This record gives sequence, structure tokens and C-alpha cells, in this order.
Amino acid sequence: MRHFLWKGNSTVGYPKVAWSTVCRPKEEGGLGIRDILALNKALMCRHLWNVIKDNQSSIWVRWITHNHLRHKSVWTVDVKGGSWGWRKLLRLRSALLPYIDLKIGDGESFSLWHDPWHSLGPLIQRFPCGPSRTNIPAAATLSTVIVDGAWCWPLITDMECIEITHVLPTIHNGSDSILWRGGDFSTKVVYDIFRSPGPKVGWYSLLLGPCKIPKYSFVLWLAIIEKLSTMDKPWLSHLGGVCVLCGRAVETHEHLFFRCSYSRRCIRVLKSIVRFSWPNRAWGEDITWASKRYMGRHIVQAAYRALLAAIVYHIWQERNQRVFKHITRTSSTIARNAIDAIRQKILSIELLDSVSSRGLYRLWRIPWPVRDTA
Repeated sequence: MRHFLWKGNSTVGYPKVAWSTVCRPKEEGGLGIRDILALNKALMCRHLWNVIKDNQSSIWVRWITHNHLRHKSVWTVDVKGGSWGWRKLLRLRSALLPYIDLKIGDGESFSLWHDPWHSLGPLIQRFPCGPSRTNIPAAATLSTVIVDGAWCWPLITDMECIEITHVLPTIHNGSDSILWRGGDFSTKVVYDIFRSPGPKVGWYSLLLGPCKIPKYSFVLWLAIIEKLSTMDKPWLSHLGGVCVLCGRAVETHEHLFFRCSYSRRCIRVLKSIVRFSWPNRAWGEDITWASKRYMGRHIVQAAYRALLAAIVYHIWQERNQRVFKHITRTSSTIARNAIDAIRQKILSIELLDSVSSRGLYRLWRIPWPVRDTA
């Protein structure tokens, strides 16, 4: 699929869909395929989170603590040195920091200079000379400046370091703790941090449902985002650009679905047999209309959504047959092929004997099966 949609090289073939679009969630107009780079970073952040939390139940964390940290803070340990994987892990610290809260308790667990308990981040990075100018050792814990549950800083006369005490976080009862903002750490949440979110689309439901046929839904997806190789594409201009189904207009997505006289006849057949409705306005408006008209979990609506994908698929298949094999079929044949495909799909679904199930069978002119009650 990756090579079909995107070759990754502008000198070889023509990309159909940007890989970043393919990797979006379905509700954002993609195929729901995970972006491997973002996923890899999210999984690495899981390891980094365990180090930050000092999860001593993990043998790997204990090994990292002993061999890489050596009594240093994970937040300020130098990226240089260590293995390639360790360096990659440390470079993810800045991405995680905005989503982590250091809840201050007794201050025994947090480094005063090296942990990001302050809104300024690790103080040693902002004030490299801070320990010498404030007479607070670089190895001091936060408990050094906490007395009886309240801040107790020594008098700071250095004009640069005085900024530290301007706004201090709240001190809580109990021990120090490290929390993930919004609840528990989740690889899924972190994955969303690294990918590029897109706007929600209303039409993604047209590709879902118990009656869907994957190859039909895939072609419908390409048609909705207008990425089928229609004749109006620059690299197909040598083919003339005229629709091979009607021979009257330039072949575009707008024309094929369903302005073309051939495809309109297909819709009329669907309407006469299974009462499929279609407004026949602009393609984008039609899709918006269909996503509202055929929404819901009802099996009848699911069958109509699948039928839309089927007719788009068969029209596109007919177009390709005419272009590449010079084989033609009537619009009635195409429409009936689409209906038959969905009928077969309906028959493959085990439905309960209910009013809606029997209504679906009647609508699609399928005899209700005689069930063995013995």
C-alpha cells in the first residue's frame, strides 16, 4: 500500500497521497496507520518516563541509574557520551517536560538545582553560577530550602538569582511525587504529541460499518480526498482529459461522481432497486450530505454507506477497463454489480431475527433465510 500511495521519491512515479495524510487517524481523514517515527518516539518516551519516575522495579532502569546517571539528574545529565540509544532518549526530555508535574512535598527526592520543579525549568541551566552565588551546594535537595512545610530560602543578594524566589510553587503534605498531567502516562497520548494533528472530518463514518468491503472503502477514501488518477491530473494530460464514460466533459472527481450521465444512470438504477438517495450537487457537498443522511449504527444505514463505496468502486473500475482494456459495460450492469456485492456482504453477516433485520432483507430483495429450529 505504501508504494501504491506514495513512492517517497519525486523522480519515480507520482505520489497519490502524502504519507503524513495516510498516517492520520480515520476521524482526521487518514487510514489510521501509525506514523512509525512518532510511534517510535512515543515508545522511547515510555522508557524515559520510567527513568524519570525512578521505577526501581525495572532492571533496565536500575542499570541506567547505575551506569549512566551515577547520582546525576536525568534532566541535566549531559547528552554527550553514552550509547546512541541513550542519547536519543535524552533528546526527548524537552518534549515530555510540559506534560509532567513535580509535586513538591518534603523536598527530599528532588534536586534543587537539577530537577525541573520550578517554572523556569532546571535552575542550573538558567543560573549556572547559582550554587556559588547563593551558597547552596549543587548537590542539595529541595528540602534544603523547606522548613516545616514552608519555603525558607536564605537571603539572595545576587540580582540574577533573585528571580528564583519571585514565584514559587505550592508545597504539599507528604513526600515528593512526579505526576503525568491529565492522569496516567499513556503511549497513545504521547504519540499524539509527536504527530501533526489535523482537523476532524465528518465523512470518515462513510468508510465504517459492518457492511463495509475494504477495497471499496479504500477507493471511496481516495475519491473523497480527490486522489484518484483522473484525467485532469497533469501527468495524465497526454490521454486527452475527456471522460471515457460519457465522452462529453473533462474527467474530474466532480464529474465522475456523479455529474457524468453514465454515473447518473447508475444512481437511478440504485434508487429504483434499493431506494438509494443522492442529491447530485457538488462532490464535496454530496459527501457532507451523505455523511449526515447515512450516519448511525442502524444496519440499513450501514448498508447504504457500503453501497456508496461499492458504486464509486465499480464506476472507477469501469473507467479503468475502458482506458486500459477497451472493455465496456452498461450502467445498469455496473449498478447491479454494486448491489450484488453488498447483498453478498449482508448475507455474510449473522443478524438477529428482528424487525430491522427483516426490513433490510426486504429492502435489498433478499429472501429471509429459513432457520433450522430443531
